[in-house]
Amino acid sequence: MFEAKGHSLDEKPGLKKDELLSVIAEYDGLVVRSGTKVDAEILDAGRNLKLIGRAGTGVDNINIPEATKRGVLVLNTPGGNTMSTAELTISHILALSRNIPQAVAKLKAGTWDRKSFTGTELTGKVLGVIGLGRIGREVAKCCQAFGMSVVGYDPILSSGAARSYGIEPVTLDELFAQSDFITLHTPLTNDTRNIINADSLEKCKRGVRIINCARGGIVNEAALLQGLESGQVGGVSLDVYQQEPPPEDLTPLLTHPRCIATPHLGASTKDAQIRVAKDIAAQMGDIFNGGEYVGVVNAPNMAAAQAFGLESFVVLAEKIGSLQAQLLGSGKVRGLKIISAGVEVGKSEMSGPLVAATLKGVLGELLSDDVNYVNAHNLAEEIGLYTAVETQADPSSTRVSNELTVELEIEGILNGVRRMTGTVFANGDMRITEIDDFEVDVVPSGHVLIFNNTDRPGVLRSVSEKLSNAGVNIASFSLGRNDPGTTALSIIMVDDDIPSATLDEIRGLQEVYNVMTADLVEMDDENVRLAAEKRSAELHLVPDSRPSMKPANPQFSSGPCKKRPGYDLSALKTEALGRSHRSKIGKAKLKLAIDETKRILGLPSDYLCGIVPASDTGAYEMAMWSMLGERPVDMLYWESFGKGWFSDAASHLKLREEDGGPGCNEYSAAYGELPDLSKVNFDNDVCFTWNGTTSGVRVPNGDWIAGNRQGLTFNDATSAAFAMDIPWDKVDVTTYSWQKVLGGEGAHGVLILSPRAVERLESYTPPNRPLPKIFRMTKKGELIKGIFTGATINTPSMLAVEDYLDALAWADEAGGVPGLIRRSKTNLSIIEQFVAENDWIHFLAKDPATRSNTSVCLTLDLTPEQTKKFIALLETEGAAYDIGAYRDAPPGLRIWCGATVEENDLRALMPWLQWAYDTVKEQ
Repeated sequence: MFEAKGHSLDEKPGLKKDELLSVIAEYDGLVVRSGTKVDAEILDAGRNLKLIGRAGTGVDNINIPEATKRGVLVLNTPGGNTMSTAELTISHILALSRNIPQAVAKLKAGTWDRKSFTGTELTGKVLGVIGLGRIGREVAKCCQAFGMSVVGYDPILSSGAARSYGIEPVTLDELFAQSDFITLHTPLTNDTRNIINADSLEKCKRGVRIINCARGGIVNEAALLQGLESGQVGGVSLDVYQQEPPPEDLTPLLTHPRCIATPHLGASTKDAQIRVAKDIAAQMGDIFNGGEYVGVVNAPNMAAAQAFGLESFVVLAEKIGSLQAQLLGSGKVRGLKIISAGVEVGKSEMSGPLVAATLKGVLGELLSDDVNYVNAHNLAEEIGLYTAVETQADPSSTRVSNELTVELEIEGILNGVRRMTGTVFANGDMRITEIDDFEVDVVPSGHVLIFNNTDRPGVLRSVSEKLSNAGVNIASFSLGRNDPGTTALSIIMVDDDIPSATLDEIRGLQEVYNVMTADLVEMDDENVRLAAEKRSAELHLVPDSRPSMKPANPQFSSGPCKKRPGYDLSALKTEALGRSHRSKIGKAKLKLAIDETKRILGLPSDYLCGIVPASDTGAYEMAMWSMLGERPVDMLYWESFGKGWFSDAASHLKLREEDGGPGCNEYSAAYGELPDLSKVNFDNDVCFTWNGTTSGVRVPNGDWIAGNRQGLTFNDATSAAFAMDIPWDKVDVTTYSWQKVLGGEGAHGVLILSPRAVERLESYTPPNRPLPKIFRMTKKGELIKGIFTGATINTPSMLAVEDYLDALAWADEAGGVPGLIRRSKTNLSIIEQFVAENDWIHFLAKDPATRSNTSVCLTLDLTPEQTKKFIALLETEGAAYDIGAYRDAPPGLRIWCGATVEENDLRALMPWLQWAYDTVKEQ
């Protein structure tokens, strides 16, 4: 694979360190597995090294800080060992449940003994998974296939995301109490060290079985042995150990008859070894050839940060994120907010690098998956971590010229939020300046001891005495307080790890509480850059002006639209699939969809809601064909779909006076504008679109609609429902489709009728207008009420119904219509800020009050041909799909900003718009 990409390769397995030192100077790249240690000495000798590839996940055998200082990129293959480790865990669970290794050993020793090895079935048992990263979720999926119920604990995975994988989210104590089997899949951190200990085992069911194929040190091995001997633990299966190879004093545990032990075989399959070898070859080859930087663990490809000279803020963001995560304790993350403020840091282009770095810091501490700048955003979306970004370019909003704030929303603490702010001084020195409203001055580097204390003489001296007695030297100290004698925040930087016994002594001191520790890895900010200036002549990497971060989901189509965040097709319920829509369960599902629609939209109790054929088009034409003609109609349009309704009314329904109809009045406007709404006659029927999907122009509100109207109002709300505030008393007929704001599937429409609309249906039959079956809503002059209780006119897709119910449940969790509107308006504001900062891009909507917050239409200072190239570039790069303007609209962009689109994806898209424009102009 290296050779196919144009590079030469030498294979030298088994080299000893002195042999590697003698040849490494000849090479630009080095690929190693876990057995080769790449230390400072080897890095010094490898004066031509540009890339080091680890064929696997863990990089603890490579000195990352030293590599970074020398401008050498270190890569790994995240996810390459996922299946191997998950399958090993499953084999441990099975072996533990059926005593397989013990039975094999007995039989090989010549003894036929069945009674001693009676096991237990997995079916019907409860599996507790601690750590719901990729491996933990894969294990859960496999065990579900065995008929196990799965509960899970993860400090960062959202409850909705957990349930989408079929895992019931619980607290740690609930997991201990409910589980028959407990498997661990977390990194080893201060919070996870000895997470399985004597106290936690006492909270478990008697006979619980413990499996650890993740990290040594997560379980307290002495407590496991004690639990086995007392019978509290029914079995243990281990692949990793606190010390490897295990010391002799672990022999009693490893030889216990109910303990299964393997020698760290997690990634030891031929498949995994081949997979990671191919992956690292592809990744390194791409970088050498000027392609994407995938799997880089020690430096982000962040052009914006480099351009503004703000690499140190990227490092600061990662450090604050790491500190936030390490101080989480037993809390659970609900969300993350990053606020960048200042002349340079507040630029919208900086949001991508800062978000990536913060997420890397947070997730790197909390997930067992390998986290880097490239995959951090994807992992956050995968686990349902809500991330908000706010940029403030106005320097008056900050105490210094630039500052960064990270807010972690936490379940289980009083105010629900931990806030940290930091800055970087002109000489590159980083500081954390505020924690939870306490002003501090902390260098974010090294070993940290943090605690609250009463602000009175002698308290801090007692802490320093404990450190001194343990031989721990204090490097620096910062105290934050608001008023003398009240609660203070103390932060002590020390030179060495603090022994656990010393920490216990400090926790036992009076007037000292919330004692926690953290470790912040040293990293020199000037070496974070991918191509440090001092090595630029040596790297020979092709310069790349493309933005460093792509949207995690590049789907910005205006229909069908992006699925909701965390969507998983496999999580949809299936009991109604293959059943008749007229069956009891089928009707119940359809009625539930109708009832939930009415509840979430807040429809008046006397309004009807029905599911009808042929999407929004079918619903609107159904209403027009059934009700128009009783009086003249005013047809309003300012884009293609509204123009289509006018054409139907005039040419097909023959409503013009000259065609013998009551009258058909045309009120139109060019793309980007609204017709004069004051000219509308509400003694007539009125047809309009609330939001022009193809023009990005909406009616500003419903004030222009007469409350005492005589005619009916027909509101096409397909891209407005669930995204804009519709005054229901002003509209008599409203239609929309599932495929727009809620990201549902096509083919089904929704028809909402006021009592006045029902009266029209029952009192008026259009003359000489035969209606097809799928348009008929009355029978013998009376409304067919079943349409509005779940008895659809034709056969619906029950899979699409389940999909719609899933979307409605998400909409409810997101805060209902007000929450969805907020999400959509936030998305629009990101584009508004970008347009305000760039003079080559413009809103098609002339009046800001009429800008759509869903289908945002833009024009570019490019020719039509250049615009096509612009759009094609973004699609080729995988940055944005389906954002070209509608075929009848002026050339430009149409970017969907509905609630299912994530704010961070739009932020990540903005630099790509600039890149595409610059690229096309250069060409």
